[in-house]
Amino acid sequence: MSVNYTVEDLKPKISANIDSLEYQTAYLFCQKALELEPQNAELLELTAQVEIELEHFEQARKHLLASIQIAPEGSYTKYMYLGQMSVEKEAIHAFQNGVELMVLEKNKLANDSETAKLLASKISTALCSMTEIYLTDCCFEPEAEQKCEEYLKQAQEIDPDNSEVYQLLASVRLSQQRNEEACAALNKSMELWIHKDIGDPTIPIYDTRLALVKLLLEVGMFEQAFTVLENLQKENDEVVDLWYLYGWSYYCIGEDETRTDEERMALWADARDCLETAVKLYHMIGSDDTSMFEHAKELIDTINQVVPPSIAEEEEEIDEELEIESDDEDAMEE
Repeated sequence: MSVNYTVEDLKPKISANIDSLEYQTAYLFCQKALELEPQNAELLELTAQVEIELEHFEQARKHLLASIQIAPEGSYTKYMYLGQMSVEKEAIHAFQNGVELMVLEKNKLANDSETAKLLASKISTALCSMTEIYLTDCCFEPEAEQKCEEYLKQAQEIDPDNSEVYQLLASVRLSQQRNEEACAALNKSMELWIHKDIGDPTIPIYDTRLALVKLLLEVGMFEQAFTVLENLQKENDEVVDLWYLYGWSYYCIGEDETRTDEERMALWADARDCLETAVKLYHMIGSDDTSMFEHAKELIDTINQVVPPSIAEEEEEIDEELEIESDDEDAMEE
């Protein structure tokens, strides 16, 4: 690479390689550019973005902090990246700085402009991230409840069509044992996207909708839970959590005391089918949630005491266990 290249020459090359997902090549250009201008805040942030893609998280963090120190008001995106890489109060502080910069930028624009709408969505999402931290990592902080209310109120005001806001509001209301308000918030969240076509950008990501199902089950909104699960199944039916939640839904409905024995047995048989699919997928593709796997097996054992599996089901289960053991042995030999 010629020493005559300037940083301005290298930036388009970095961007082009990022766009084509050639992160390693982009990184080489970043390193060369930093040799030329090690205190360039924009370049430090760009390098950090590439390092995040390459999973060089320690270096990315170092470069983000350096960029912030040099130009603290230069870009809101570096605060968003830093917030995602941080925990607890440090993450909240980073997101807060990013939100303040986005608000300043948005206030310079016409409210109905596309850029203003995009910024509103980003601000709302950042406020949701701050709320989640107070719901989890910082839940024992004395100001946690107040901050959740404050952030969600701001998020709703700036982007009332963000379904994530109402889903998080439901989580807060459940933690306060205000279940009726939680149900209303969940209904509002679903109304914003449930009738849209697959692929619509306003539909929450897969994992967010799995979390939604858990909240719906917690408040007994089984019909809505099945609606979300059916949509998720159409998108990707090879997810352990999907089938576990299907099974848990059928099981919970079967537990209803108003059900007849015949209805309960039919529902629990369906639950077992779904849970066995979850267990099978767990062995095939794995999952970080071992407690979910253990709970699925416990539920299957409980159901088997009430609804004995047919001979065909038992034979199929034995065949699957033998297949799993064979796969394990092959892996050990390799």
